[in-house]
Amino acid sequence: MLSIKKSTQWIAALIVVSLMSFQGTGLAEVFKYKDENGRWQFSDSPKKVAGAARSFSSSGASSDKVQDFIELLTTKYPSTNPVQQATMAVVTIKSKLGSGSGFFVSQDCYLITNKHVVRPAKGKQWDATQAKIKKNALIFERNRIQIRHEVERLAVDKQKLDDFWIYMNSLSSEKQKQLAQRKYALYERQYARDQQRLDDVERKFNEEERKFNHQQSNFNFSSAVSNVAQIFEIKLKDNTKARANLIKVAPDDDLALLKVKACRAPYLKLKTSGISQGTRVHAIGSPLGLRDQLTEGTVTQLSAKGIVTDAQILPGNSGGPLITDDGYVVAVNTTKVAKGSALNIGFGVSIPVVKVKQNFGRYLK
Repeated sequence: MLSIKKSTQWIAALIVVSLMSFQGTGLAEVFKYKDENGRWQFSDSPKKVAGAARSFSSSGASSDKVQDFIELLTTKYPSTNPVQQATMAVVTIKSKLGSGSGFFVSQDCYLITNKHVVRPAKGKQWDATQAKIKKNALIFERNRIQIRHEVERLAVDKQKLDDFWIYMNSLSSEKQKQLAQRKYALYERQYARDQQRLDDVERKFNEEERKFNHQQSNFNFSSAVSNVAQIFEIKLKDNTKARANLIKVAPDDDLALLKVKACRAPYLKLKTSGISQGTRVHAIGSPLGLRDQLTEGTVTQLSAKGIVTDAQILPGNSGGPLITDDGYVVAVNTTKVAKGSALNIGFGVSIPVVKVKQNFGRYLK
């Protein structure tokens, strides 16, 4: 008799990619509606209706009212040095697929961040997640084929069992029939166990596949939305929420410019000179879901790729400022070079602020 005792072993090998760490709750509500041509549209704001009421900010105030972040933050966080003061200009930026950091570069609330923070569906992390999805889809397909083979083998076993029943009942010798009955009972019990194992395997497989398909669907939807998102939720140092509009994405650099409407904000000034190996610097941002974090290090190299530092830069620091002791921004934190994992010890690479001026200078005069 054929057996599928190993089924419980290979079902344990099913791997479902976990997308939850990559999906954020961030982006402002996503609205879906059909346009006049019947095509589905995705937007950060609902479909405009004639006579609709005026929009309000996240704080509940009219969008025409100026939000004074300077007064709000300086009252809550009296600073004793330029580095502490600089942290008030740094924000957390949430998108549909995750979150990153950013910082104000003007009093009228222009924000700098990384392009991959606001367009995560075009970055390395998105590519890596897509690769995991494809890998796990192949694993599911292989296991689906193996289950199908086990179903076919068990069908053969059932046919053999039925044939043996006919053979057993055709025996004329009582002794031979009793022996055949014992064998049949043994085969029948084995078949019942194998059938139960297969049923359990199929149930577990179907459950895991449903979870995977649901996560994959959510990820694909979030990816599509992230490619068109124009409004992003930001959080200030004190957790105050606001909305920032995407103004421009740099064509060749990992940079983006956003703006909060009708507000005054503490901002950081840009410094394009006086940086060399050994200069002490500080990275500010929201790594690993922890907001308002500051790490310290030195400039280890000035390269064509950017400013390299040993200041700790972790996932979530992207888009945050790299500042000097006097509180000036010298670069925008963008990536980390480390062996094996971004959580391992390595070096951070930041984009010099001269690139910020080249891409967005006309907005920041």
